[in-house]
Amino acid sequence: MGIIIRQSIKGSFWSYAGLVLGYINLGIIMPKFLEPEQVGLIQLFAATTLIFAQFSTLGFPSVINRMFPFFRNRSRGNNGFLFLALATGLLGFLISIAVFYFLKPYIIESNIEKSPLIVEYIGLLTPVVLFRVMFILLDNYNKVLYDAVTGTFWGEFIHKAINLSLIVGVAMGWLGFRGFFFGYVFSLSIPTIPLIVVLIRRSSFNVKPNFEFLTKPLVKEICVICAFGLINGFSGILTLTIDKIFINQYLSLEHVGIFSVCVLFATLILIPSKALQKISTGIIAQAWKENNTKHIQEIFWKASLNQSIIGAFIFVMLVVNLNNIFTILPEEYSAGRLVLIIYALGVLIRVSTTNSGAILVTSAHYKALTYIIIMQAGVAVLTNMLFIPLYGIEGAAMAVFATYLFRTIIITVYLKMKFNLFCYTNKHLLVLAVAVVTVVAGIIIPETGNLLYDILLKSLPAGLIYVILTLVLKLSDDINKMISKVITF
Repeated sequence: MGIIIRQSIKGSFWSYAGLVLGYINLGIIMPKFLEPEQVGLIQLFAATTLIFAQFSTLGFPSVINRMFPFFRNRSRGNNGFLFLALATGLLGFLISIAVFYFLKPYIIESNIEKSPLIVEYIGLLTPVVLFRVMFILLDNYNKVLYDAVTGTFWGEFIHKAINLSLIVGVAMGWLGFRGFFFGYVFSLSIPTIPLIVVLIRRSSFNVKPNFEFLTKPLVKEICVICAFGLINGFSGILTLTIDKIFINQYLSLEHVGIFSVCVLFATLILIPSKALQKISTGIIAQAWKENNTKHIQEIFWKASLNQSIIGAFIFVMLVVNLNNIFTILPEEYSAGRLVLIIYALGVLIRVSTTNSGAILVTSAHYKALTYIIIMQAGVAVLTNMLFIPLYGIEGAAMAVFATYLFRTIIITVYLKMKFNLFCYTNKHLLVLAVAVVTVVAGIIIPETGNLLYDILLKSLPAGLIYVILTLVLKLSDDINKMISKVITF
């Protein structure tokens, strides 16, 4: 247990450090020193390579997480498991690149006038996809060897630290955009190399196959897990990234850049729920094992209520400081005001069912989550195709809102009907009422024209009103107890 705790603490530290750097890079510095279409290229390139890389794994990360214990045997090179992983990734990469080169003429033709930067740098996509495929597979493999830190450190922290240094180089006039973008491509690719080095040093980079170990029943089980893993992973990534692809397709790279920066602020609402999900998944799995649905219900509604309270608080802070946020950003980003609000509302709906996915995936009906994710991806594609031509980047935010609303309704109804688990209570309505009252109070506070004063004048009273109402109405026993301990201390 000691190694798990140490790995969890170190991994979380580098993950959150990388998160902070990411917000500094994209939310503050990039918009000031790069044009919106350049920011758009960076975001579109990251999204596209991730989609291709996720597909290229052919769902094998699920096999690594679920089947590696059957292969584990250090003296026999883990029975050729790494060879199987890399061979699968290489096969998937070849399929993906074949699809890419088939689509390449169309991509060039549709972007040569409205988004010439894509045409200029499209050749870099192939090597980056290869490196990202290898990283996904090797990182998962390294994690089941009880090292969750190396991949997180290089993939989430060093990658963003390199980007920060590149942006500083642009700000100081040492780099042009071309030099910056090649450096960005390097930062996306480089995390694979340290993983290989670490595995070699630990004598765990054994790529010798062991076909004798692969019995027909084992191969069949691997194929089934791969199929579900591919659907889950690819559909999930598609849902998160498809908006940028459609925005570029229907609008331009400049709009991708504006959209990406604005939604970054909205995703602040997600941060608290990520930590909660990591902690609670194991507890929920154990509760299912003991058939303790009462405990699962308690976890479900408490997590939903607490995350709704925290998420609504962050939403309130974003809305009352909307003018301040867009004062910090360059003028052209003001087109994304509604994007931020609509997207944030969608994320707020999403966090209100925190742990719903963990409850379903750890249950006996885990396959149902696959079907829900497929439907969710379909809704994301259809709503983006429908709303973006009509409403521009606000339409992309509407698509996210509609997608999260659809997922919330479907998974909530399923959990209620199948397990009699339900996360919503009357207190959720009170949270909504408190948020509305606080937003109105924050908006009517006059602005002075001084950015620092305005942030304080808006945030402090609004925050105080929200906290006082939350405590007085006793919306959450957990939050009341926590604040009481802080005050007592």
